[in-house]
Amino acid sequence: MTRKKFLIVGSGGRESAFAKKLAEDSIVSAVVDLENPTIIDCVTSSGGEYIVGRSSDPETVLKFAQNNCVDYVFVSADEPLANGVVDRLLQNNIKAIGGTKEATRIEWDKIYSIEMMKKIFPNFTPFYTVVSVISAVEEAVKQFQEMNLQVVVKPQGLTGGKGVKVMPEHLATYQDAIDYAVMLLREKPDEKVLLVEKLHGIEFTIMGITDGKNLVLSPASYDYPFRFENDQGAGTGGMGCFTNSAKKLPFMTDEDLNSCQHIMQGIINEMRAKGLVFNGVLNGGFFLTNQGIKFMEFNGRFGDPEGLNVLTVLKGSFSSLLESIWNQDLSEDKLEFIKKASVIKYLVAKEYPYESPTPITFTLNENAIKDLGLNVFFAACVKTGENQYQTLKKSRVVAIGATSDEIEDAATKIDEAIAMHVGGDLEYRKDIGSKQYLEKLTRFSEKLREKAV
Repeated sequence: MTRKKFLIVGSGGRESAFAKKLAEDSIVSAVVDLENPTIIDCVTSSGGEYIVGRSSDPETVLKFAQNNCVDYVFVSADEPLANGVVDRLLQNNIKAIGGTKEATRIEWDKIYSIEMMKKIFPNFTPFYTVVSVISAVEEAVKQFQEMNLQVVVKPQGLTGGKGVKVMPEHLATYQDAIDYAVMLLREKPDEKVLLVEKLHGIEFTIMGITDGKNLVLSPASYDYPFRFENDQGAGTGGMGCFTNSAKKLPFMTDEDLNSCQHIMQGIINEMRAKGLVFNGVLNGGFFLTNQGIKFMEFNGRFGDPEGLNVLTVLKGSFSSLLESIWNQDLSEDKLEFIKKASVIKYLVAKEYPYESPTPITFTLNENAIKDLGLNVFFAACVKTGENQYQTLKKSRVVAIGATSDEIEDAATKIDEAIAMHVGGDLEYRKDIGSKQYLEKLTRFSEKLREKAV
């Protein structure tokens, strides 16, 4: 059988996972911003091609796709989607999987997405208000104070997971919330700022795979967005994540899962009714609260690290799945997952999420880690020698993933692999998927259920 040619766009850990899965039965090519070791290895071993360029530039991606006669392009990173890479490809009759710029507005415009939610599902939508001028900020925040609600301040546009600030973790007082909102409006006077009530509960994510009309849920995931253990420090792009051996997380009920499916299918139906071209992944961020499920945000792509978890437990061919999405014949029997828990942990520079003053050299024995049955997904680093690498930019460096029957066992496997086979001045969160953390989540969820009664 002739292998199909797939083009991936981007060079993070998420794209490393795409490359690994596609290389199992396809020719992989890539437009990357840096020479990610995992992606380059997959491209080379599968017989594909790559260029180092601006992956978020529609013309760069289009020219490469045309020159290399690819069969499909899979776009699942925020900037390329927001910049209209899919639009440009479709305009030139190239099979591009991923939402158009207007369809993925549900991610790059937080105000647009929450207003869509309020229209369709007001009972799942938290209290919020929108400010567009500095003079309105103080009065807007005062509403939250009078209702005894803490505030989450969100820039309207994309922030890479690092622009949202929450009371009291990042904003100790209401005045701090006012000051931050004012700063955002000054920095980007053409954008608005979204103020949302802080939800008290357990945050989780579900990625729905969709062909634009059909929706199949992947296993729900629990992310660790804060930099340090015990959920301390700055917000990040995600320090790690876990999924359960079932589609629902240990603290979820079937009703919770059904509510999420209902919401996400409703959003897909709304976008379709508007004539928007959206396929690939609808990534839903939710909270389990004492009032049930509440909406937090949507992304129009695989999350990172959540996508790494999902692809690790995906059963069968990823290329066949992408073809089903394009052909609009997606169904539950075409998207199955192995019944294993999956854990991902990112290693980062000590300064992360801020920029390191100098690159960091580290060692990692990828073959030894693979021999343990674990996965390595390189991100913001390049290979400099045998088992030697150097960090790039102020981003996450490399992710290591493991599967097992139990979340805790998978987490322990990763800790042991890092201790044995990774050297250098990198840090990670050991509490991701730990027994103590899981017990804390269980206790918290029980309290939420009790209050709901």
